[in-house]
Amino acid sequence: MNLTASPSSKNQQSRLGGLITKVRDIWEQAQTRLGSMVLTDVPIVLSVAAFVLSIFGVMMVLSASSVEQISVGHTPYGQASTQGVFAAVGILLMLIVGFLVPVRFYRPPLALNLAMLVVVALLVAVMFFGSVVNGNRNWLNVFGFSMQPSEFAKPVMILWLASVYSRQGRIDRGTTGQALYKALFPAILGFGLVVALILAGHDAGTVLIYVMFFGAIFMAARPSPSTVRIGIVALLIGALALVVTSPNRIERILNTFSFWSECQEATCDQANSGLAALATGGFWGVGLGQSRQKYNYLPEAHNDYIFAVIGEELGMVGAVALILLYAALIYCSMRILLRSSDLFIRYATIGIITWIAGQALLNISMVVGIMPVIGVPLPFISAGGSSLVSVLFGVGVLIAFARQTPLNPIVGERTGLVNAKKQKDDARRVALGRVVAREQIALAKDPDGAGWTLEKFLDRWNALVDGGKARPNGKSHNRSQGKASALGESQASVPRQQTRRPGQAPVPGGQKLATTAPRLNTGEPLHPQRTQQKPPASYQSGSVQASGSVQASGSATRSPANAEGTTAPAPKPQHQVKQAPAEGSAHVQRLAPQERKVPQGLRTIRKARDLPNHKK
Repeated sequence: MNLTASPSSKNQQSRLGGLITKVRDIWEQAQTRLGSMVLTDVPIVLSVAAFVLSIFGVMMVLSASSVEQISVGHTPYGQASTQGVFAAVGILLMLIVGFLVPVRFYRPPLALNLAMLVVVALLVAVMFFGSVVNGNRNWLNVFGFSMQPSEFAKPVMILWLASVYSRQGRIDRGTTGQALYKALFPAILGFGLVVALILAGHDAGTVLIYVMFFGAIFMAARPSPSTVRIGIVALLIGALALVVTSPNRIERILNTFSFWSECQEATCDQANSGLAALATGGFWGVGLGQSRQKYNYLPEAHNDYIFAVIGEELGMVGAVALILLYAALIYCSMRILLRSSDLFIRYATIGIITWIAGQALLNISMVVGIMPVIGVPLPFISAGGSSLVSVLFGVGVLIAFARQTPLNPIVGERTGLVNAKKQKDDARRVALGRVVAREQIALAKDPDGAGWTLEKFLDRWNALVDGGKARPNGKSHNRSQGKASALGESQASVPRQQTRRPGQAPVPGGQKLATTAPRLNTGEPLHPQRTQQKPPASYQSGSVQASGSVQASGSATRSPANAEGTTAPAPKPQHQVKQAPAEGSAHVQRLAPQERKVPQGLRTIRKARDLPNHKK
């Protein structure tokens, strides 16, 4: 028997490999381009997209709910007017959060812990005083309005998880037990408590959204492979337990994925009506307000299945236009993610866009019949004030991130003060950059022992049992002290090269911070496929030293500018390694970053720190 591969199979494998390589190159080029663009237009695009989606949602709620409102004896504008009030409140909240509130006000752990306590208190109140709608106990009646605390908990949970993981340091080191403990503790405590309270109200669809953005932030923190495998197994076991404990969920899943037969049961009526609406709409639609399925044929036409009404009335053109608006939000989030040097902002951006885009994807997949009916609203569009206000709040947070985040430097970016608004934004970048600098320097001292480690927990537990006091930093602290003493006084005083993972936030250098936070020079770029531009000769190498034990490279030495805006010559390069300062002192020297080359075709932009010997 001939075991050699045929020429046709080899050609297919080579074509497949070439296609994968091409897709990877396109993705790397897209990352380079997005990471080399200024963020000036991002707040505008986010604001316009959110405003258009909200107004479009009010219009479609009016179209989808008018017939049902008349049939129950109410005014046809009742549901739409309520949605309009919540849209106005949400847009106002978005503008306040995005343009007026500094990020450093709600970034500290204390503020986020207090917000989590409020959310948990509301979810507990739902268990005792909440109302039941369609079998789910998730609503509270406050001053005549019905609110859903599980929706308000989404942005709070995302910001809290981002705060936890941005301070955990390396979560992929140590044994399997140590890595698993640091990756899940204390994040799983707050997340598990909120999810358990939501599950007590029988809302599995909302829990699925929580699992999506928790998984996105968890993977962004780069856990160890063994931790990922254990997490996947635990997730599958939990999902299986939720399914088998509910006959209704089993029936919906089987009816969705039973491709060998046509579903004719009662649980398929909503899905079949949604598909009929989409088929009736065709390419151009039957016209705004002319839907036939909304005449009490399609349950929840103004809520979970409003996308079916959009497809019927506005056709494929309207449906694609709606998807493009969501794509605009994803595009802006990618630009914030690739330019920010703050781990907290990176993780929070990933969580917010996963929440919004993932929920939209689940809702659309449910309507078109490729996912079971799970009862999640379409963001910005479906009727529901709690969902609309919370999503607009999330967009406001993204706007604030785009305007205030410390930036990874790019060649030629202009950061000079142009007007009062930009001056305020740059001042907030500087203030937030100082906070990020202190956090990253603290993490750089002991990245493996930062955050909540298993050694610290065991030390504190033993101290509690024995009645003594816990050691300050646990066993990891003792190990580092023993290693330093074994090296000897002469070797311990020599600074060692700081290492970090690709994608980890840099340690901004310099006692006087600039408006951009530089990137650590680790010898490997953030994205290995990207081309790097050689730094100018006037830049110099050095180290970031704190208490004689930390060294990092990557920030640029800037030339001071005089009052007329000219640039003085940069100091000559120094090739001598300086002696580490004494214990208790801190010395920071600015270094040259491995800066990314601006892709061909972008408009020429200039940096606030002009290159040496550059004439305006």
